[in-house]
Amino acid sequence: MKNIQFEELNTTQLHLRKVRREDATQFFRFAGSKTVTKYMFWKPHADVGESVASIEKTLSRYAQGNCWRWGIALKETDELVGISDLLGIDETIRSSTFAYMIAEEFWGRGFATEALSAVLRFAFDRLELETVWAEHFGPNGASGAVMRKCGMVFQRTEPEKYEKSGRKYNAVVYRITRENWI
Repeated sequence: MKNIQFEELNTTQLHLRKVRREDATQFFRFAGSKTVTKYMFWKPHADVGESVASIEKTLSRYAQGNCWRWGIALKETDELVGISDLLGIDETIRSSTFAYMIAEEFWGRGFATEALSAVLRFAFDRLELETVWAEHFGPNGASGAVMRKCGMVFQRTEPEKYEKSGRKYNAVVYRITRENWI
């Protein structure tokens, strides 16, 4: 896996590419949204400067060769509508976790499912992972639906795993294996 370089991915509607500095305003549109980040581990970005700082961290990780974050862009316009990540790759057990975020005005168009499918294909075909995990805050059933559409299978619910704004949330855990993907 160490010799695999970042690759851009294409789907019917999307171009998954590196996030760029000039994406900051579009990035802030979803990273600064209270609605989009409601079930994220972190608070929404307060201003575009926080989005710039986040992009700068990602650019540094790209340069180190250890970043699997794709900007989800519309194929026709290159407008950034979200991000997707493979996180915490464990080379010993060939496993990773998947995460994503889509701007609210693009919800319900199948973009999350398209992006997850492309990233899973990359994870299993190029990185040769054996397992990809994903989880969502209990009330965020739409994320679970995306995971199931991509072949991920419900594994368990972890009671009160997350806390945000003084409220506790269950984590709903999904998984897909290379064998199930094929």
